Formats: sequence, C-alpha cells, structure tokens
Amino acid sequence: MRKAGKIILFLCVIAFISLYLFYARGEAELVCDKARQVVKGDFIMHIRVEDLEDGFKVFRSIQYTGDKPVEMKHQTPLVSLSFKNRNHDYTGSHITKTLRKGSIYHPQKPKTFQDPTPGEYNLYCESAFTVDGKEVAINLKEKLTFE
Repeated sequence: MRKAGKIILFLCVIAFISLYLFYARGEAELVCDKARQVVKGDFIMHIRVEDLEDGFKVFRSIQYTGDKPVEMKHQTPLVSLSFKNRNHDYTGSHITKTLRKGSIYHPQKPKTFQDPTPGEYNLYCESAFTVDGKEVAINLKEKLTFE
C-alpha cells in the first residue's frame, strides 16, 4: 500500500508541474510597446508594436519626404511582417500609388500576433517597392521581449 501511495503522489506532482508549465508559461505579455523608424533615401518605414490582452498588434506605414511627387508600385503587403522566423511573402497584382511630400501610406490594417511563451523573439519587417523605375527595399529586425 505504501508503494501505491508514493506512485500516486509522484504522478500528482508530475501533473501539477505539467499544468503549471502549460498554463503559466504560455501566457507571456509584451514587456513594452515599441515604435521604430527606418530611413532610406526619401522614405521612412514606421513600425509600432502595441500589447493586447491576448497578443500584440503591429502598425506599419511608409512616409515619403521628397520634394517632387513620385509614383510607387508595390505588391501586397506594402510592409511585410514575420514573427520569430524571417519569412516574407508578397502576393497579388501590383498597386500604383502617387505620393507627395509628407504622404503617409498605410494600405494594410494592423497585423495581430498571439503571445508566445516567455523569452526574446525577433520581429522582421520588410518593404519592397519600385519608385520611378528604381527598386527600394527597407528592412528592420526588432527584438521583442515577453514575460
């Protein structure tokens, strides 16, 4: 009987530890909101990361600072986002947009991600487009901390 009691106690301890690791570690939150800008020539890529109750949201846009109006061509999304692993995918037909000085262009809605387990992860941001026949690529790798 003593041996059966020890086995039951051991199994209860293992079950408790497993439940703790499954529920407590899976609900990490973003430590702090972030806002970053990357300048490339006459363009600025704006990225803002905000914490949500069960995940986080990333806002993204491109701002044009040049003096003369330009014609931009891009595929969807204008700013591609990938979390943890670098994986950018542009699809769809080309979109043409005329930008003037100070124009801020954000054709996509904010993208939402689920919170991971606690730790540090990379958010990869990339924008690829053509302006007056010249290719422009803007990249950002941002480290996000979850606790």
